[in-house]
Amino acid sequence: MDHLALLLWHALLVSVFFAFLWRSTAVGRRNLFLKTFLIMVVGGTMLGWLMYPFP
Repeated sequence: MDHLALLLWHALLVSVFFAFLWRSTAVGRRNLFLKTFLIMVVGGTMLGWLMYPFP
């Protein structure tokens, strides 16, 4: 698997886990899932691009 697929898979699993662990309503779970998923995917991609020029 490539790195992007692994990043998406990890973000999905961790976001689902945190959503069910920390929220009790469906709306709260959905909002936390979306927020954490997007933060992990966008943040990981941005960090990857920032580290790209360094060997």
